[in-house]
Order: sequence, then C-alpha cells, then structure tokens
Amino acid sequence: MRQLLFALFALLLGACAASAHPLLQNAMWVQFEPTQVHLAVNVSVREITVAQGLTAKGDHFDDAAVAAAAEKDRDYILQHLHVTANGQTLTGKILQVTPPPEVSEPEKTYYQYELEYPFPGPPSPKITITEDMLREWSYAVGTPWDVNYLVRLKRSDSTEITTALLLRRQPTDFFTGWGTASPQATPTPEAGKWRTFRDYFWQGVMHILTGWDHLLFVAALVIATLNFWEMVKVIAAFTVAHTITLTLSVFNILRLPPWIVEPVIALSIIFVALENVVRPRHAHSRMRLAVAFGFGLVHGLGFAGGLLDAMAGLPHIGIWVALVAFSLGVETGHQVVVLPLFGVLAAGRQQLHERFTRPAMRFGSLLISFCGVYYLCIALHEQFFAR
Repeated sequence: MRQLLFALFALLLGACAASAHPLLQNAMWVQFEPTQVHLAVNVSVREITVAQGLTAKGDHFDDAAVAAAAEKDRDYILQHLHVTANGQTLTGKILQVTPPPEVSEPEKTYYQYELEYPFPGPPSPKITITEDMLREWSYAVGTPWDVNYLVRLKRSDSTEITTALLLRRQPTDFFTGWGTASPQATPTPEAGKWRTFRDYFWQGVMHILTGWDHLLFVAALVIATLNFWEMVKVIAAFTVAHTITLTLSVFNILRLPPWIVEPVIALSIIFVALENVVRPRHAHSRMRLAVAFGFGLVHGLGFAGGLLDAMAGLPHIGIWVALVAFSLGVETGHQVVVLPLFGVLAAGRQQLHERFTRPAMRFGSLLISFCGVYYLCIALHEQFFAR
C-alpha cells in the first residue's frame, strides 16, 4: 500500500509543481508571391520573455526590457521557423518588427515580425513550414511549452484566404498555387477536413494532458468511486456538461470571462476533494452526479479558452469538424489518466480492501485539495493582481 500511496503522492505533487496550461496560441499570415514567401508572424510577449530569459519585476514586465527582448528575438525566430521548397531550406530575413500599442496580458499581447523567404529559382508549387519555438525551455518539470500558430494563407494575385493550424514540431505542407490552374493557396489535399480533425484532436488531447487543473478535478471524482459503473456515471455526467458549454461557447451563445471561470475551476477541485473527506457518502449518491455535472459546465468554458483563438477564421463546416475533434481529444486525454488511475485504485482495493480504500481516498483527496488551493491562489493572482 505504501508504494501505491507514494505513487499517488508523486503524481499530485507534480500537478502542484505546474501551472494550468503551457499553451501559447499565436497567429501567422502567409502570402505566396512569384519570387518569395512573405510572412507576418504574431509572437506573444510571453513567448518573447521566455525565449530571452526575461523575468518580471513584481507583477509586471518592464516595457523597455520587453522591447529590447523583442529586438533580440529576431535571431531566435529565424532559427526556429523553417521554410523549405523543393527539398531546399529557404533563407529568411526579418524586414521589421511592429510592437503592440501597449503590453497588457503577456499571453494576449503580440509583437508582429515581418519576414521574407526568397525562392532560389522558379516559384515552388508547395512549401513546408516547421516551427519549434521554445524547444529549449520547459514550462514545468516534465511539461514542455506548446506553441501553435493559426495560419492564414493566400496568393498575392488572389483574394481567397484559407486557414490551417501549424503545430509545434510538425512539418506542415501547403500548396502555393503557383504552377496550378487555381490561384488559391491551400493546404495539400491530405489536409482538408482530415488534417483539421487530426490537428484539433491532438490539441484537445494536449489541452488535457497539460491542464493539471482539469485532471485534478477528474482525479478527485475518480478516487472516490467504488466500482467501474460508478466511475462511468460520474465521468459521463462531467463529459455531457462540459460538452454542452464548450459547444455554446464556440458558437458565442454562452461565454464567461476568465476572472470568473478560472477561480471557479480551482474551487471545484477543492470542493470535490474535501467532500470526499468530510462527506464521503455523497461521493456515491446522485448528489455527486449533480456536482460533476454542475462543475463540468464551468470546465467546458475553460476548455473553450484553448479552442476559440485556434478556430478563428475557420469556415462553418470547419468549425464543426474542429469542435468534434477537439471534444474527442479532450475525452481521450481524460481516459489516458482516468483508466490507469482507476486501475491502480481497483488493484489496491482487491489486494488490501478497507486497509487501502479509505486511506488512499482520504490521503489522495487531501493532496488534491491542497493542489486546488494552489491553483486558486494562482488564478486569483493572474486574474486580479497580475495586470
């Protein structure tokens, strides 16, 4: 039993060591011209400060220091953004850097870098773009930064604009439109709906696997269940609820500001974990299903925060594909954690019965509640004081 409890302790301690989501969603505009590829890349202040090792003074970054770091970031971007055509790496240069009007939220404030990558010969019908931003840095121990780009593409002699996701360390192919009958710049045929599904599915998985606040809430639900059917019911209630609000948020029917959503998510962790300890019978009643459903509605609005920026500019059918894929990715991420956790708990109950069940539930729930308090402090600080 000691080994099992220690493993649970290590897992939850790791959760407390990391913040909620190491995802940075940036944007990129790509224009294909007869002699070159022209890029306008929005890079968040957070990415710049991490890449350049800049630390905040108190709750804020010094504006002059951020501006200097943004200039130094020119070389970093060129080293970590790769464009190839006909199997040949293109050499790029940065034309100018445009600062934001003001620096507010580091994750939502962007410097824009304009780059050009000349073709060494005739324009290529296809290019490949790869980015590995912040590959040298970890968000927390064992948790890398995840920098993605929403890409909008067009050809210089066309008004047609298409949209795609550029994911970290995943080479992405695009048709330039040159040498084809259509002047429209598009993802390659493989991309289409399948690549949209694949990209947003993976984003959903990573949103959960790097979202310790959501995982802690699910762990608090699972750790109190006594059998597989009980676990299925409580996870189903949570799933239905967050799917409802995620969908409503995507279609701009229901949205709440982060200063409400993030602290309530942290409070949900504390509430469920402490209820496991103080009122354990509620964990096996319909009340627990209501709690899972109610807080699931709020978690769905939190999930939407990892999706809305990445869906901007998608056509209507693309929004549905992205929504379904992201939702399935979220559930896959949940099961990656839920099933092994339930398996460990079931094995402990089978071998040690009551000597394991109550101590594991109480000890694990207390640890989860401590982590919830940590996330509540982080959420309150970020939403009300780090401005």
